[in-house]
Amino acid sequence: MNKRLKTIGLLCAGALLSVLVAEAREPVSIESLLNEMVDRDSVARFPNTDFRLKQESSYNRASVTPDEPKGWFTNHDFNSNDKDHNFVRIEENNGQKEWVLMDHEGPGAIVRTWMPFMKPDKPDTDIEIRIYLDGSKEPVLEGNMLGLLDGTGLIPYPLAHQSLRSAVSFFPIPYAKSCKVTVTGRPFFYQFTYREYAEGTPVKTFTKADFEKAKSLTEKVGQRLLNPQLPEFESPLALKKTLQPNQEEKLKLPSGEAAAIRELLVKLESYDDPTVTRSVVLKMEFDGQETVWCPIGDFFGCGIGLNPFQGWYRTVEEDGTMRCRWVMPYKNSGSISVVNLGDQPVDVLLEATTEPWKWDDRSMYFNAAWRGQYPVSTRPMSDWNYVTLQGRGVYVGDTLTIMNPVEKWWGEGDEKIWVDGEDFPSIFGTGTEDYYAYSWGGRSTDFYEHPFHAQPFCYKYNKLNRKTDAKERNTQGFSTETRTRSLDTMPFGSSLQLDMEVWSWTECDMGYGVGMYWYGDAGTTSNRKPDPEEALAIPPLPALSGVDGPGTADISEFEGAVEFEEMKIISQPKGMIPKPQNLKSYKGTWNENDHVLFKGLVVGDVVEFRVPAASPVPETLLVFATKGADYGIVQFSVDGKPVGEAVDLYAGKPVSAGPIALGKFDPVDGAHVLRIEVVGKNPKSKGALFGVDCVTLN
Repeated sequence: MNKRLKTIGLLCAGALLSVLVAEAREPVSIESLLNEMVDRDSVARFPNTDFRLKQESSYNRASVTPDEPKGWFTNHDFNSNDKDHNFVRIEENNGQKEWVLMDHEGPGAIVRTWMPFMKPDKPDTDIEIRIYLDGSKEPVLEGNMLGLLDGTGLIPYPLAHQSLRSAVSFFPIPYAKSCKVTVTGRPFFYQFTYREYAEGTPVKTFTKADFEKAKSLTEKVGQRLLNPQLPEFESPLALKKTLQPNQEEKLKLPSGEAAAIRELLVKLESYDDPTVTRSVVLKMEFDGQETVWCPIGDFFGCGIGLNPFQGWYRTVEEDGTMRCRWVMPYKNSGSISVVNLGDQPVDVLLEATTEPWKWDDRSMYFNAAWRGQYPVSTRPMSDWNYVTLQGRGVYVGDTLTIMNPVEKWWGEGDEKIWVDGEDFPSIFGTGTEDYYAYSWGGRSTDFYEHPFHAQPFCYKYNKLNRKTDAKERNTQGFSTETRTRSLDTMPFGSSLQLDMEVWSWTECDMGYGVGMYWYGDAGTTSNRKPDPEEALAIPPLPALSGVDGPGTADISEFEGAVEFEEMKIISQPKGMIPKPQNLKSYKGTWNENDHVLFKGLVVGDVVEFRVPAASPVPETLLVFATKGADYGIVQFSVDGKPVGEAVDLYAGKPVSAGPIALGKFDPVDGAHVLRIEVVGKNPKSKGALFGVDCVTLN
């Protein structure tokens, strides 16, 4: 064990990546921040040089309070003309207009910048950006608004980089007294995220000379970020088991003295069923308290299915090996459990490597939680809470998986983050994709990765299946976005609330699932509890043209489909009229581009169909339905057994509802009886009809 500690110590020293010395007399500097960026131990302790993370962005200034929903959900988060004022102010300098994007008084450090392309396919602009520090009349940094911050100019990759249609920089820019950021033309969208240090915190202000002096360290930090692997450990603790349905296996960690997990590995024998990354759950206990309950796909960042990517804290490899490098300390005891919530056996390998840890009053426990919900209506506009925390801690990242039933873009919503009981969120963003560090989300459906953020899956694309048609704009199905934090961690002394605005261009029902990660004291609490039932309720995918998406077998072919036109109606109310309709001109996918509309129905009516079985063995049934402006709320039953919750089939315009999972059933006399009862009506709906396309049996 001592040999391994020596190996890690030599590696860090050789790379000049030493721990930031926690003495108040040592100023915050470019060097200290670069070292901190790749010091995983520092994230597991509450900052010795305390700060709060703040952000200046082009969010719409009509958003003042959630008590006024119209303004709160106004989404024009950019400056398209001179009437827009989503910035600080305009001032004149030597006869030239400058738009002020950030103006902070006091010690601080810019730790993340984001700016999108002004045109989706052209990464160019003639606008200059200028950064003034400590009241100087001359900018310490200036250059092309995109080129300075996208890894092609002064700041090298990966400290700055060109994300999907965005310029993103994590290079630290510290200042002792003040920071003002301006641009020489009307800004588009923007975000400048910075640390606000307590008054009197010693900070060595960024200079070009110090930047040049730190070039060697900058290069080494960049290489470290791109090669995040830890050295090989000798004899990690291991558990290798076949987990039966609803079985849990536990790996106990060394006890009796303070220690920390340095690396955690999980690998399943098979990912043929993509939903296994949601049904297999990771649990952890430290010092008798459960701090982690999270499905493995959301914990490691790959979402639903095996979607490889590499980041600073986590790597998901093509062979299914998932690695986590967050440091997880404990005082006396710890354990890691793997739980199989699914209905099939799962072969799992779990490995953990621990090392001694010096526990002090700044040490914190690692936490991970999960929340899922389906359906989440996009109308009226709303904020969806990731997590609310009480106590002291540091928020370090999240992974969001969305199920979008329509082609149009889903991610216009803004992040809104309140810290320590503030009246207005100190972080108010400009779009979900901006939070995850890319832009033009309706077009940016390709895979991408960076040490601190990634899009492992979107529509049908991942690292193993890249997008080839740049003009394609379909965002249906699952999208997984992940973001982890280093210099832009969010410390909180008493509370933190993170909401994401649900803002889609289409009125529809989406599915949300998010894993959140933070460090906290033993007494720090969250509003998230284990939710096995919701973890298994994976939102049904829409029928995607030509897609074998995660969470479904080849749904594009409607394999085993029986059309409602062909089914025998066993019973029906008087006055009901079946009417086949061609739906080719509407959004969505239907088998043979049509369905049957059942007219003349009222609440309480029941229709029963005979669905011919495809085989004598148990079959999984999916019903493909439609949503419309005069449709009701229906309850499905199969062979006399009610199936799931009632389904609201209302939508402002006709749209495919996608497959609705009914379950697995034994056929009776070569068939199944499908019962559809109209149990209610959405207040917005003009009627209580329903339209159904087909049933698949597999």
